[in-house]
Amino acid sequence: MTPSAATPESPAGHSDAHASALAAARRVLVTGVVGASVEAARAACDLAEALGAAVDFGVADLDRPAGPTIARAGAVTADPEEMRDRADLVILWGCDPARSHPTIAALLPPRAAMLRMPPTPAGAVDAARLLQHLVRGGEPPAADGPLIEACIAARTAIAKATCVAIVTDDSADPLGLEAWSIVQLVREISRVKPAFEIALRAADHAAAAAVCTWRYGAAGAIARADRDGGRFRPGEASARRLVERGEVDCVLVIGRLADGVEEAIARRGIGLTVIRLPAEENSLRGMMAAITARADGGRR
Repeated sequence: MTPSAATPESPAGHSDAHASALAAARRVLVTGVVGASVEAARAACDLAEALGAAVDFGVADLDRPAGPTIARAGAVTADPEEMRDRADLVILWGCDPARSHPTIAALLPPRAAMLRMPPTPAGAVDAARLLQHLVRGGEPPAADGPLIEACIAARTAIAKATCVAIVTDDSADPLGLEAWSIVQLVREISRVKPAFEIALRAADHAAAAAVCTWRYGAAGAIARADRDGGRFRPGEASARRLVERGEVDCVLVIGRLADGVEEAIARRGIGLTVIRLPAEENSLRGMMAAITARADGGRR
């Protein structure tokens, strides 16, 4: 059974069918809400709490064992508007915002110098660590090569700049080591001049991450939604991993999914009920009312 999103023709009937499917599930995952509003994220968390469900919205850091505990500790970040207004050097680190995030690409400052790093994706961690060493005043290695030359050029550009923005997209970083390396590099630069990271994927998850953090103390990977003690399990209770391991038999998808979660659902195939609802507060509140009414009816 794979119910689809509620339709305008018979919303009540669809809500009842969805509520019945959710009630019959052994364990539910609430996910999605990518690019949605704070109000939709709040309603999603309300649904998760009513169902005793797991909650994860696909934040890349939370899919990695090292992500939230190492990679983002002490991160120096900013909104894209601050990059537009202040940065005179923008380093595009392994990403192309013009292709992946055109709205953010429109905020790239036109008068800023642009660098693309690292020279090859395979050397991302080495490049970040070497560039941090150079910014700190260290000497470059005696050897030659594209990575060393690129880092020396980047150090020169950073020395000339008055404000540095490093734009990142770490969705392909499975362990979180590249993200951790970038955090350390930005912190090193910020000791001598304004510097910050613009994480492209953060904008997609901003509302959901904020609401989840207010309620449960973390941006996701919550094994059970409970305001009095949500269990935070990074690298274990991410949406992708829960689906892949077969630990949930029903997924409540609200609005747009993170790519990795959509792919995991497609690979899982049979044995998984998928309910899709629009990321609209009224629709989600209607689903909440159907769940509450069903629970009240069961207690009579």
